[in-house]
Amino acid sequence: MTVPTQLNEVIKNTERHREVWKQLILQLNKDLALVGLTEIELHTNITPDELWEGLHPIFEELMHQKTANFIHLLYRIDIHEKEIQQLMVEDDFLEHLIKRVVERSYQKVYWRSVYS
Repeated sequence: MTVPTQLNEVIKNTERHREVWKQLILQLNKDLALVGLTEIELHTNITPDELWEGLHPIFEELMHQKTANFIHLLYRIDIHEKEIQQLMVEDDFLEHLIKRVVERSYQKVYWRSVYS
């Protein structure tokens, strides 16, 4: 399996990179489960648009109702506090944060492919 260095390549050609996309979704599920969010499971056959749309209400709820889990998730995925502060000045903070979470999970998939 060839894994592109950039997530955008996978998003543009999801059909071509179907296995990589599946690995990304599985990684997101794993990260969510490891912070105690086992009730959330993303389907591996969703499109990128469906992923963004599906993560928005999940992250909205996490931010407002499960803050400790949310902070733990950001820590687990390795998004630094300074980066979060920079994203907070954006009008669409949640969209940027979701994109960053997905990018960081993708980096795990990519590096795992490089070193396995």
